[in-house]
Amino acid sequence: MTDVRTFRAASMQAALDLVRQEMGGDAVILHTRQVPRRRWLPWNRRREDVEITAGAGVNVRPVAGRKRSSPSLAEPAAPPLPTGTASRTATAAGRSPCLDLITPDISAAETASLPVLPDSQGTPARDQGRAHSDQDAAALADQLQTIRKMLESLTTHSRPAGAAEIPAELFDLYAELIDAEVEDALAREFILRLKEHATPAQLQDPAATRALLTAMVEADLCVGAPIAVTPGRRNVVALVGSTGVGKTTTIAKLAANFRLRDGIKMGLVTVDTYRIAAVEQLRTYAEIIDLPMKVVTSPLDMRRAMDELVGLDLVLIDTAGRSPRDDLQIQELKRLLAEAGTEDVRLVLSLTSSLRSLEATVEKFKAVNTTGLILTKLDEAAGMGTLLSLARKVPLPVSYLTTGQDVPDDIEPANKTRIARLILGQEHIG
Repeated sequence: MTDVRTFRAASMQAALDLVRQEMGGDAVILHTRQVPRRRWLPWNRRREDVEITAGAGVNVRPVAGRKRSSPSLAEPAAPPLPTGTASRTATAAGRSPCLDLITPDISAAETASLPVLPDSQGTPARDQGRAHSDQDAAALADQLQTIRKMLESLTTHSRPAGAAEIPAELFDLYAELIDAEVEDALAREFILRLKEHATPAQLQDPAATRALLTAMVEADLCVGAPIAVTPGRRNVVALVGSTGVGKTTTIAKLAANFRLRDGIKMGLVTVDTYRIAAVEQLRTYAEIIDLPMKVVTSPLDMRRAMDELVGLDLVLIDTAGRSPRDDLQIQELKRLLAEAGTEDVRLVLSLTSSLRSLEATVEKFKAVNTTGLILTKLDEAAGMGTLLSLARKVPLPVSYLTTGQDVPDDIEPANKTRIARLILGQEHIG
């Protein structure tokens, strides 16, 4: 009974070993070929497997004039010949092709006269090999087409909406917004709005498009007035925020400017008793600037401190850093500020924080009736684009920017043009 099977392995020797193990040493090699290994991604290196079709119980007619040689397990397997050659050569020699595939001394005339072995269905092995090749080629083409479609689909879904709509002449501006840490969706919105409102002549002029974009960014920003001081009317202003955002240093900068530059009658209050170093830092600044300073630990202390600071035009309150996740601390802070009669509460945010963290902080500190923002550590931020995204998501106006640690220099009132130019890289800090 004829038994025909196909074996595939990474090398000819490995494939022959499989034939020997499964069908024995008397099996006849009907067909060999090299088959491309499936590549899951088009850029993977192309590799090939060796495929052998072997048969047991196949009657092989030796070529006349050829002396049959005995198979030997010690004979090494030679490299595979082109499709169909090994099977014809081996069967013509009448040997066990598993052990000795190649007969190099067969003449061209002998090769041409070699028989073509039929498979179990009576199909000639040559035709069978061609059919296999055609089927495998078609299957490979289908697989490549499927992979191509998958990659195109992945590319389409991963590309943000409107990506193809960015004109080439505005792509540099789009790239600058992305480099400035502006969110991709927001950057695309600005570029598409710019494309819509700019004239054809402006789109061809980089200076004109940059000026238009600057104006659009300015219009999106929300900037508030700096701290107001009215002689004869005490204004109590508190700075609140999370730990480590720079509240104490910012208080010192504000105090130095109001006192030394503007000659304002003012005092300081600190409730940051959690950090002794912060209290001593502010006390040192108060002594240098010659300001009265009070330390409070409770609502009762706050009432007494405000009574002692009567007659001043401005009182700045430095508060301890509160965790936005701790509602109890936020409520405690609210009671302290209410006792001081605070009407102006500036939330201090560090631009080194993530946009999500900034949004969460703003939401939690709503409970203390925040009126504006002071943005710190601009010199440490990777980009100013976070400020643009923040302006879209937070209704509070920005009143001050701090750009370093130097007191009293590294602080400035917020200005739309200045912020827009910083975001677009047209100006630099320092």
